[in-house]
Amino acid sequence: MRSTSSAALLLTLAPAGAILMSAPRKSEALPWLDAPTEPWYGEMAGDCGFDPLGLAASPALLTYYREAELKHARLAMLAAIGWPASELWDDGLSGLVGADPLLTPLGGGCAAPSILNGGLNNVSPLFWGAALGVGAAFEAYSIQLRFSEDALAPGDLKFDPLGMMPTERSRRKRMELAEVKHGRIAMLAVVGYAAQEYMLGSTVVQHSDGFFTPFWSHFF
Repeated sequence: MRSTSSAALLLTLAPAGAILMSAPRKSEALPWLDAPTEPWYGEMAGDCGFDPLGLAASPALLTYYREAELKHARLAMLAAIGWPASELWDDGLSGLVGADPLLTPLGGGCAAPSILNGGLNNVSPLFWGAALGVGAAFEAYSIQLRFSEDALAPGDLKFDPLGMMPTERSRRKRMELAEVKHGRIAMLAVVGYAAQEYMLGSTVVQHSDGFFTPFWSHFF
């Protein structure tokens, strides 16, 4: 009799348990949205369960988008440093090599050349050619690696001369997550640089003075 009652209780609770087990996982990025349910989500570093448009409709597409994200992130991290650095040091470095400064006057300062600030037409065509050549060389190397090695992770260029990437899986995942987070912040920062200089009419160095001026200069 007891076994019959237990079986009946389990049958009664089974639907509720099934509902709980099948409840969709919430997105970490936007908790009011459901995370994608496809099995290929959740494995990559930085996957916060956000793909409301369903763009990564297959594992191959997800890998493609992650590869593109890492390329843009790495360029943005370089630009996030290079933009204010050029506004700080272009005049001095140009004087050292006997070249004309390329900065654009803006709000009492000098801004890095950009589409919104202007000044890109003053950059030497030789520089653009060299930049395109370097970019094409890296892209060709990346494509060659993808054809020659089957199990490469997105963004892996087999380049680690200082041996900084850990071999332990947990530490490696942490390093990958750090790169993704810093890259996403850098992409937002570069967009912010362009928007701020255009809307505020002052350079990044001017309206972020606290980052580029020694703190003691405000007291003496």
